[in-house]
Amino acid sequence: MDEILKDLKSLVKSSNKIVKLLNDHCKIRSEPVDNAYILEKNLQTIEKHLPELVAKELVKDLTEWLVEEKKKIDGFKEEFRIKFGQELSALFARAGKKIRGQYPVLRVGLYTLKIDFQFGSVALFFGPEVEKIKSKIPLQSATVFETVKRFDDDLQTHKMTVTEIYETLHQAYKRRLVLTGQSFGEKVLIVKVLNEFVLLRQSKKFLIDPQKSNFREYPRVILSHLMYFLKRSEFFEKNIRLYVATFDATVDKMNALWIPENDEGEGTHYSHISFEKIQNT
Repeated sequence: MDEILKDLKSLVKSSNKIVKLLNDHCKIRSEPVDNAYILEKNLQTIEKHLPELVAKELVKDLTEWLVEEKKKIDGFKEEFRIKFGQELSALFARAGKKIRGQYPVLRVGLYTLKIDFQFGSVALFFGPEVEKIKSKIPLQSATVFETVKRFDDDLQTHKMTVTEIYETLHQAYKRRLVLTGQSFGEKVLIVKVLNEFVLLRQSKKFLIDPQKSNFREYPRVILSHLMYFLKRSEFFEKNIRLYVATFDATVDKMNALWIPENDEGEGTHYSHISFEKIQNT
């Protein structure tokens, strides 16, 4: 008698677990394409619990159902991939931007989207996977679009005038020369010059009380974008020279900075910068 009760309790416990999983599966099955990857994970969980059932006939029926359901979900997944791409393209098209590339890597403007259909997420990068901006963005076209738009809008707010960028960078270069004992015109690591650039952009409040709350941040992406803005101006041709980084230099972020060449996300890693002497320098 005790053995029978034990088996029955075990059956009820395992059955209740699977019933709950099946109920959850049915709820999201109403929108199979949008939930294709979630449905797939649900099936994997249900399948994992099958050995706990002692009712052989029930196990057989569930196994057959799982086989058929997997086939259907494979179709839903393919539909989702197509739908996701179409929706994302339409959203960016309305914003005047075109998506390029193919899964799993898509390019849009200065950004790269790395799609992970297996785990249902997207990673956003600046440039061709140069600087990671955000990972684990939900695999929803509207969410991905808004994430890119929000970051891009924020990036635009950090713009300085070309004159401000040039003059601050020029001053930062001269400060770095003093620290390294170099002469004007010699090349200096661009990242080191930009470190001085960031310090020069701090407010008087920070200089008086250099704590985190008073610090004005300039992440690499913003510095890269400011350099791109300067590089497209007549100021750049005036007396600035950038030196293309070797492959080894690009491995260490202290030795190089990626700067866009155009709005399509093409760019170059630069390791050093120098200013040439001009009148009144």
